[in-house]
Amino acid sequence: MSFLAANIAMRDESMSLSFSHSSRDRPNSLLKVNLFMPAAPSPTPSNKPTEDVIYTELYNSILERRLPPKTKLGESLLAEYYGVSRTIIRQVLQRLAHDRLVKLEPNRGAFVSSLSLEESKQLYEAWRLTEAAIVREVTQTITRKQIAALKKLVAEERQACEAQDIPRLTLLSAHFHIQLADLCRNRFLGKFLRELVPQASLAFFYEVRSMPICTKDEHSEILECIASGNEEAAVAAAMRHLDGIEKALNSRASLKKPTSLTDLLNTRIPSSS
Repeated sequence: MSFLAANIAMRDESMSLSFSHSSRDRPNSLLKVNLFMPAAPSPTPSNKPTEDVIYTELYNSILERRLPPKTKLGESLLAEYYGVSRTIIRQVLQRLAHDRLVKLEPNRGAFVSSLSLEESKQLYEAWRLTEAAIVREVTQTITRKQIAALKKLVAEERQACEAQDIPRLTLLSAHFHIQLADLCRNRFLGKFLRELVPQASLAFFYEVRSMPICTKDEHSEILECIASGNEEAAVAAAMRHLDGIEKALNSRASLKKPTSLTDLLNTRIPSSS
């Protein structure tokens, strides 16, 4: 089974778990590597995955909502599964904790982080403020080539939605906002949003199929307003989009029986790319 894939074939609706926490970890810089669509590092001569490969796989699996919050990430189990030492796994978990995607608990181990309903609302409040500033600037500076790249991404989103490929749709939707951040000349705003967006995957209080990213083509609307140079309309469209996602948050989301980490890892499929 390929270790270069970042796919664990689990539907996101089987991963609705709620678990409040507050993280004291400082966010890792996400500007060093494209963690959304990464080019997987080359395997070692022994065909064992490198630390970077394992890190990228677990990172994307959390981002795509394939690994649910509160999932225990046992060092021994992961080391055995990947065929590497516990030292490497420990380093991977430390990096994920640095990104605030994993919580390290003394005497208990590592767990996928989670956001409470209130923390999720605070996240979207920060997201709205940041994205409004980014959209205003990008509307004034975007080029035709950049517009074309975003249109291609939106088209891929629609394909994923029509195919009901929810993990890929979740990944592409996040990437749309990250690309907008990348186009922002204010590097502090861009960096902040890159660190913020992945944490939205830790809020399991909604059904992705009922959210605007699948029921409406809101990213196209935002992009059309940006391309036309209509700054106010672009910001308004972006705010409606984020408002719609936040309204889908539901503290009474049904919880289903957790799937073991072994089962989640064993349902991985090789990358088709």
